[in-house]
Amino acid sequence: MFTALAALVAFLSGFTDVRIGDIQTVEIVIMGALALSFLLPRQAAQVEGPVVTINLLPRILVMLTLVACGSLLSLRLTFYPPDDIGLLKQPPWATIVRLIEVSISTSAVFIVALAIRDDPRKFSLVLKAYVWAGLLNAIWGLIAFAIFFGAGIDLPGITLGGRIPRVCGFFNEGGPFGVYMAGVALIQYIRGPMLGYIGKFQYRSSIVLMMVAIIGSQSKASVLVILVLALLGFAQQRRAALVAFALVLVVPLAIASNLVEGLNGYYDSLVNFREQAYERSTDGNLVNGRLMASVLLPRIVEAHPILGVGIGNYSLVRNNPNILLGLPRTEVWDLHGLGLLGYLAELGIPLTLFVLYIYAYPFFTALRQRGWIFMLSAYPMLAALFGVQLNFAYPWVVMGLALSAISIDRKYRATGRALVPAAPRSARTLRESVGRLRRR
Repeated sequence: MFTALAALVAFLSGFTDVRIGDIQTVEIVIMGALALSFLLPRQAAQVEGPVVTINLLPRILVMLTLVACGSLLSLRLTFYPPDDIGLLKQPPWATIVRLIEVSISTSAVFIVALAIRDDPRKFSLVLKAYVWAGLLNAIWGLIAFAIFFGAGIDLPGITLGGRIPRVCGFFNEGGPFGVYMAGVALIQYIRGPMLGYIGKFQYRSSIVLMMVAIIGSQSKASVLVILVLALLGFAQQRRAALVAFALVLVVPLAIASNLVEGLNGYYDSLVNFREQAYERSTDGNLVNGRLMASVLLPRIVEAHPILGVGIGNYSLVRNNPNILLGLPRTEVWDLHGLGLLGYLAELGIPLTLFVLYIYAYPFFTALRQRGWIFMLSAYPMLAALFGVQLNFAYPWVVMGLALSAISIDRKYRATGRALVPAAPRSARTLRESVGRLRRR
């Protein structure tokens, strides 16, 4: 039952915009899994399992405790909320809600890792669930994109605002969707060439579909995630083919996502920001989001470098006249969208560095593991560095998969056996997969 719940958490983590009210469906399932763990008499939660997973538990608890303390101390500040926002976005509820969201999302690590433990078959099941969610995202986003151009109908699978629509699947924006799809492509690479769980045709056709979806998302962050993953893989394995393969993918992605043009646009906007902000004070793309945050966040960090302003409170302090210094305020709920860089303002510098350590925990643990495990372990850290917020579950799901992979690999190395596919398609495929894994 808990393996099925872990697979469901992995699946629903890719549907961030599918909600019941303001609650993501994956958060509901995570809460249900936690409740079952503690309430069912025969399934009472026991804090035991692979060492690599259990060692992370106290670190996560320390992180959540420090975040809660910082949020409590943030009540000393004066807040400047936008007009006409709901109760849950007013102080102190905004920071309480975000703290609850982060607590739920980080629980996904242990739901996945402890449900799998040392079982390759369960590992294969959760990998499959994660990939199928990504494929449904890609298919729906591309269908919505085609319908927009064919019939002019604006469906939720795309976002408008630029020269052409951006594919976003079941996400609210193309940027986070692209980073998510980069992780899905990595896991499909693991299921295909690395572990032999799927055949060549299924692997190649699915990767093409994913790359088209990433191109449609115009996500610059996804290009950087793929490239850094390949460079890390090369540094650990000394396999130049990884870098060559990544470049084959990244070059068309960079062209399609207007990476160079977009970076130049960001630079020009930052250099001339004050002048443009006055001229385009009603342009939400300029006075809200990442551009405005890149100007305001350093000022917030300078004012609150140690304790920050409390998690989730960027939107409540960014209208402070002492922070704006003449720049236009906003009356919408504005998010920084800068991942860990944004948390420098909300959590303070020391706690943000500790959060980075939490994300990097599997990365450092996997330094001497197989190459695909090392790359899988690096993804949550890169996702956070390139803009994914703490309250998104899917990087934590991938971290749970990485910890499971480390544990399984150590177990099989200790027994001298190969980590074989969970459901081999034939005896010949099994022999080929075992031989491939032993070479790697």
